[in-house]
Order: sequence, then structure tokens, then C-alpha cells
Amino acid sequence: MSVSSEAGQPTSYIATVIGVAKAMDSYGLDGTAALTEAGIDVAHTPPFDARVPTNLLHQAIISAPEGTFDPLFGLKFAEFVWPGSYHAFGVMITSSTTLRACCQRLRRYYAYINTSDQVAFDGHGCLRYTETSLGESGNTILESTYHDIGWAATMLKLVRFIASPDYAPEAVSLVIPAPEGYTQQLSDYFGCEIHYDAEQTALCFREEDLDKPLAGGNAELARHSECLVYDYLKDFVQFGIINRARMSLFELLPRGNFDLDSLAEQMGLPSAQLATELKEAGTNYQQLLADVRRELAEEYIERSELSVNEIAYMLGFSDCSNFARSFRRWMGTSPSEYRENKRSP
Repeated sequence: MSVSSEAGQPTSYIATVIGVAKAMDSYGLDGTAALTEAGIDVAHTPPFDARVPTNLLHQAIISAPEGTFDPLFGLKFAEFVWPGSYHAFGVMITSSTTLRACCQRLRRYYAYINTSDQVAFDGHGCLRYTETSLGESGNTILESTYHDIGWAATMLKLVRFIASPDYAPEAVSLVIPAPEGYTQQLSDYFGCEIHYDAEQTALCFREEDLDKPLAGGNAELARHSECLVYDYLKDFVQFGIINRARMSLFELLPRGNFDLDSLAEQMGLPSAQLATELKEAGTNYQQLLADVRRELAEEYIERSELSVNEIAYMLGFSDCSNFARSFRRWMGTSPSEYRENKRSP
């Protein structure tokens, strides 16, 4: 198995590589042989956490004989990728309790799939993709077509696992020109209007869909999986200050010692520096604390073995009434009413 040995070299998760091999097979090309030729051995079962230099994957794709693939290669790739293919990352995404939480996690941890390409979420429904890993040798309209369609199709497939099998976004934007002769197949797959020649590739969801509870959501499982993803990535990805502080608060809150000084100590930073960096990132300690408490409250309230008083204590509230007021501000209802509504069929 070929893995990245050069610090900072972009890598892709092994599930992506295997998906590409199977997509190649569907076009009559021996995908395993093509990847081997490029220096990637997938003939033998690779370890689940293996990563492959992204440039080798691109090389395998562009080395195929001209005319082997068509613009629907990205859709074919999506057929062979499943949430389980991405282990903890897939569990984290598909156990998210809302579409907003799903999009936020995709933004935070897309490096799990590819360490150089980027995903942004504007908070109002648009998940945006920036492709940065194509080198000069692979920066062609056709390969960009594979990547853009493949990204959009795969992200929508993950969303459909937690929303509904036929869920359609409000719109899809692709930076590529409309591929002549293939636009109907793409429209059929995405089920919505597609904007071609766009400034950025994006999936745009209806804002009213973002906070609807998802039937398959499991906040506790999502957070546990997120911790595994974070631990996997932190050795080779530089996380921003907000995400680092957020993960530290997950650990500190149940201990009851989570003030700014304790958080800074946990992160190995002076308190003043942490406060400054949070401000530069567009937030502050109090807002971050409120966001993490809300996220954990949603997780804990679903656990029937925990009383409301116990949840208030675990989140560091001085008494239950303070927790209840905060919860009503977050969710628009009391903790008890929220729990009862979640239990109702």
C-alpha cells in the first residue's frame, strides 16, 4: 500500500481510492491494474486507516486511454461509496441529528476524505467545495468534471442516508460547463436545478430543512464518532482554534472545571492568547461554551437514564433552573417537554 511519506503531501482516504477502482471497472477498465501502474497497490486488502498520495490517484485517472470515461464518472464513483466505507467519518455524518449538524461536520472534517480539497458551509444552506489538489498534469476540464460531479453526488448520497432516499437539495452548482448529452442524467440524479459554469461547486439546501430532526440521528453516537475522527486527523491536520477549543470543552465540562483558564491550560495556551485567538476567529469563550453546552444538551436529553438535574450538573450549570432557561432559549421548549416530544411516535 502506497502511503504519503512527505510531510504536507495531500492524501486521500483509502475508501476513495477503492471507489475510484470500482468506477474504473464499471467502464471496462481494470481499476486495480490501473492503480497499480500509478503506484497504488489495492490488490491486497489495505488497512482501514490507510491514506494514499492524492497525486497518484489523479495520475491513475488521467492515464486511462482517451475516451475510456465520460462525464458521468463521478456518478459511477458515488455508486461505490457508502457511509461505512469511511468508518468513523461515515458514522459521524449519518448519525447527525440535523442537516445543519451534518454540514458543519463535513466542513470541519473533510480532510478525512482529502487533506487538500476544502469544504465550507455558509450556515444558510450552501455546502461549498473547493478543489485544490489537481496538479498541472491533471487540471483538465474532464477531470474537473469527474471531481465536481463525484463530490456533489457523494455528499448528496450521504445526506440521503439520514434524510430520505429521494431527498433533493434546492439547487446544485458546478464550475464545469454543461456536459453535452449528459445533463438529463445529472438532473435525474440530483432531482433539482443545476447551475453550470458557476463560480464554485456547491450543494444548496433549503434553509427550513437545516434544523428538522432526522429520524436516524443519534447525537451521542455522532459525538463519539467525531472524537474518533478528530483523534485520527489531529496528527497530520492543523485544526483551527475553535475546533480545538470545542473538543477540549467536551472533555472539561463533565469534570466541572471549564473556565477560560482551565480551557487554556488544557490546550497548552496562555489564557490571554486563547481569548485573542477566539476573538480573531469570530467568537469568544462564552459563545463557544454556550454552543458546546447546547450540543451536549441535545445528546444528553435523549438518554432516558439521565434526569434533567443530572444533565444540568454534567453541563456545569449551578442549578437546574439555569439549565432549563438556557435550554428553552436554545430549543424553544423546556427539557422535559423536548424529551417527551422526542419519545412521541
